[in-house]
Amino acid sequence: MTMMAPEREPLVATQTIKWRVGERQVPRSRHELVARGLMSKETHPLALAATFSALNQPESDDFKAVVVDTSLSSLASSLGDSFSRRKSGGGVSPELVVLQDGDVDPLGALGSSDSIMRSKSESVHSKTTAMSDVQGNEKPIKATAMPNTIKFKWKEHTDRLLAKYADHTFKIKASMLEVNDLENELSFAPKSDYQKADDQAEVSVIKKTRARLEQLERDPDNNSPSPEQDEKTIEISQSQYVAKVKEMQKRLIASWEQNHKVEALRIAIKCVKLLADTDTAPQLYPCVFVLVSEVLDAFGKLVFDRIHTRASEDENGQPHSGPLGEHFMSSDINIQATETCRNWFYKTACIRELLPRIYIEIALLGCYRFLCDGEYPQIVARLSNMIKGVGEPMVALYARLYLALTSSELLGTTSPTEQTIVVNSSLFDYFYVFNWFRQNKLERWLFSHKMEYEDYLALHSPAVEWLVKCAAPGATQDTFDTLLAHYQEYSFSSMVLKHLCECFGAKFYASTPTEMLELIRTASPSLVSKCHLYSLVAVQLSNVSSIADNEPGGKLQFLNDSWSSITSQEDITQYMECAAAYMKLIVAHFSHREALILLKDVVRHLNAATPEELTAKTYNLLGALIENVVFGAKQHYDFFSKLIPSTSFLALMGMFKRESSVDVAKKVLRAFVGGRLKKSSDRSGTLRLHVLGPKAAVAHTLLVVCCRVHDALDSLSTASERAEANRDISAFITRLGYINETTGSDRAQDEEQEALLMLYTDCRRAFYKLEPIKMLLSSMVLRLAMHVHKRIGASVGSKKRTHARRNFIQSCLAFAHITIPSIEAPLEKLQLMVAAANVALVTNCIPQMDALVKAAIVLLADLDPNTIRVFEGDSILHTSNSFGAVGLFGAVGVNRMSNGNGQILQIIAQLMSVLVYAPSLNDEDAFYFVSALRKAVLERMKWTPISRLEIGVVRVRVLLMLVQLYALWGQRSLPGRLDGVDSNDVLYGGDGPFTHEVQTRFSSTVEEVAREIEALGELNDGNDRAENTQRVVAAQIELMLDFVNLVVPVLEYDGSLPIEEAASRQGRRHKKLRSGVALVRKCMAYSHEKAQSLKQAKPMETSTSQVQMTTWICRYFDSMRVYVAAFMQGMSKRSAGLRLDASSQQAVQGLAEALNNLALA
Repeated sequence: MTMMAPEREPLVATQTIKWRVGERQVPRSRHELVARGLMSKETHPLALAATFSALNQPESDDFKAVVVDTSLSSLASSLGDSFSRRKSGGGVSPELVVLQDGDVDPLGALGSSDSIMRSKSESVHSKTTAMSDVQGNEKPIKATAMPNTIKFKWKEHTDRLLAKYADHTFKIKASMLEVNDLENELSFAPKSDYQKADDQAEVSVIKKTRARLEQLERDPDNNSPSPEQDEKTIEISQSQYVAKVKEMQKRLIASWEQNHKVEALRIAIKCVKLLADTDTAPQLYPCVFVLVSEVLDAFGKLVFDRIHTRASEDENGQPHSGPLGEHFMSSDINIQATETCRNWFYKTACIRELLPRIYIEIALLGCYRFLCDGEYPQIVARLSNMIKGVGEPMVALYARLYLALTSSELLGTTSPTEQTIVVNSSLFDYFYVFNWFRQNKLERWLFSHKMEYEDYLALHSPAVEWLVKCAAPGATQDTFDTLLAHYQEYSFSSMVLKHLCECFGAKFYASTPTEMLELIRTASPSLVSKCHLYSLVAVQLSNVSSIADNEPGGKLQFLNDSWSSITSQEDITQYMECAAAYMKLIVAHFSHREALILLKDVVRHLNAATPEELTAKTYNLLGALIENVVFGAKQHYDFFSKLIPSTSFLALMGMFKRESSVDVAKKVLRAFVGGRLKKSSDRSGTLRLHVLGPKAAVAHTLLVVCCRVHDALDSLSTASERAEANRDISAFITRLGYINETTGSDRAQDEEQEALLMLYTDCRRAFYKLEPIKMLLSSMVLRLAMHVHKRIGASVGSKKRTHARRNFIQSCLAFAHITIPSIEAPLEKLQLMVAAANVALVTNCIPQMDALVKAAIVLLADLDPNTIRVFEGDSILHTSNSFGAVGLFGAVGVNRMSNGNGQILQIIAQLMSVLVYAPSLNDEDAFYFVSALRKAVLERMKWTPISRLEIGVVRVRVLLMLVQLYALWGQRSLPGRLDGVDSNDVLYGGDGPFTHEVQTRFSSTVEEVAREIEALGELNDGNDRAENTQRVVAAQIELMLDFVNLVVPVLEYDGSLPIEEAASRQGRRHKKLRSGVALVRKCMAYSHEKAQSLKQAKPMETSTSQVQMTTWICRYFDSMRVYVAAFMQGMSKRSAGLRLDASSQQAVQGLAEALNNLALA
């Protein structure tokens, strides 16, 4: 660390130059500045540029502070002496030197050293007073772009800008991409290298003289390049150019890391010089700007981080105890970092060429935080005025863009008004300069470069667009009006007007939209057509909440005046662009009457167009127009009721389905099937599609659109593409059908349902590639059948019509019977087959039910659970909540039961419920279906072998279903009745053999359940761990309690018999009751014993999940014990009606007392 020289006189601080004189509205022009003479001790900031170049030698640490002697008479000698003193001054040479009293800051606007030496109290006071100006002007410590800044959005846009010229080849000078340049070496060479340069001075003079003579000998009128220049020009692709610039950036960073900071600065200057050339390859200029700006951003970040590091160190180079905060002030910066920062700006001010000097200072703009607070508006305004010295309009324009993008990170978030004022000033300068250039030099420039005017404006367009985007955030109505006034005076370019309308938004001209029409009419033809401007303004106006009313100059006059110009457009593509945009405007701010007028005019233009004029782009725009119509129909019910059925809209739909791309077809389809329909302010519903009558043209057109989306799928289609097609087509199918039951007539509903079934048939034939569509169609047809059955039950219509409806239901079942077998997914196929059998049973279609049940049983027998796809995460439930809900499989069974086995059990339960009410059509064997289902499930099916315990639980669950079925069949009558269906309780009621067979099967199944539950105790999967043993015991308890829950109500299943009729069966009944009570008592005792052992398990051997399982099992046992005891006591009270003998009553009371004694300890 350096120290101040001991012989140095005490420092006298200079006065701080105050920049803020008053409220600044517009930056002052350089022509308005009054010339001022220098004082006796003042020097011009750039007068020492040549001398400063001798001080540019790299140090081991960083740039050292520059010593500025105020004696003009002995300038060179004093500088030399100061350097000699630094090199041989006894080892205590001053390296950090501040300006003396009377010295002038070369930048003219930096604070003096007295602000650094203020007392602590003054520093705190300055923080509090300046925080409102500085907070937010600061970049993050790492100088990275924040996501909410304009510059961050610009960096996202640069990839598209580079891709625009990716396949172009450019001619450039070979020396443009060479890093080592003699001129730069002389500008920033170390002092030790100057002797070599002086030795070669004569050679350099000779070369320059020879080059000037050759230039004078050429013909002044001959603009062709010389042979030497031809040799220096090479062709290069954009990728090669990008690689060269990236290589320069890497070398810059490498030089910086090697502590060669002067060389890094030379590389940055060399990169900036690429932007000064607009003659060699002007088409490449936007790409060059993108690449060079990235290099400059990297360079600015390196400098900022270096100064920030020095500010975080003390005088000895050691880090401070606390790092420099993110929102630091200039008063927080130590003198070492301040002098380092000043030196960088001195170096920048000493660059001879104007353009590199401007760009380098802009790249270091964030470093001004180390020198001053709250002065960014003045600094940016000064740089904006400096850019006026750049003569080439395109070079100056992109320099203004870089300034605006960089300042947006410093002013855009905290002082958007200041940012807008500065950027507006830049736009004013651009309008004036380009207007002069267009009138005096543009035509000759275009001729010499063999470029069209539209192509030249395309090079300006990105810069103008992002300049306007930088000005828009802080704009007011006055600033927008001022900008439009300058545009009218100097620009008249439709390209500029496009960016003004698009970036500022319609909020500035929504109150007077007709004024924009006048600007569009008077705009000079350029890169943007007038039709595009009309459509752009319409789209912008559609995004605001309200526009001017229907007074003169209001929205209706705007619509009439603009459309009168658009409708005369001969180009059908440009006309359709405006039509789609104006339909969006009408939907937002007008009524359906204006929309109908627009639709009629569009139909007229399309009918008059030739097939050659109707290109793919035209159909894309037609699809966008239809999207806007449908969007309006969803937002306003008047649009839906008036526009969708209109002749013009149906004609457009007919034209659309002739020719359109798949992407446009998807957009139109999603416009119809997505979202909700707003019927009124408080009601909404789904947009339904007519399937009958003239209005059905929309549905049939959308069917063609869906076919185009479906046919585009092939073996190379991704899973996401198939999922999107499934989602959109499924939404279309679910929206078919319109007539309401309360408003539509009986005949209309019948015709609608028949048309809907035919449309489902067309969909089945068209969408054969998509499995989910087949499943959806099957479920929709079954739903349609149930809807028609509901109308039959309501006695709607005559007998003839009722018969027709029954035939229609049979047609629906035939559709399902044909469609379901074509589904490949086995589980979904089985589930739909069972659902179809259930619908056939409910609708009294017994032959169809018989065939569907047989098919379902066959599918079950052939089902391989290993082939069922189980989605990851669905098969394993969390232990913390798996015991909280008891479903079909119980808490223990659900915990580790595979998802495939669980779904199969659910389907078996649904099929069992169908068999309870299904009549047995086989006279020889009334148990044909039940026996076949039992054999298919328990003998033929191969369950997924997750664990032996799970297989055992599955078998017991199936047996419990059979127990419940036999118990229901053993009753005199089934609970509930299906209209028109004679179940087995009617067909076999009072039949002795049938009743005996039911009781026999019930008894044998009960015994089998008991054996299977006891056999579970022998299944530990080869592992005798305590956890597995406890799981087996818990499963046994749960299954036994479920069995008791099913058996207990059966003890008085025929209690509804009349007393007289039950007298003859009394003896048999009492015996059965006593045996049932004994069975329940035995099962509860078994469960109590197992639960007691489970509860007494050692805590060391029990995990958290096992504790939860034990708690749930014990709670389940207690609740079941209380329920059975209450049921038995109630049964004893009802013994008079049941005529129980004394022994039966004693057995019931004994069971109740025994249950009271089985409470868990």
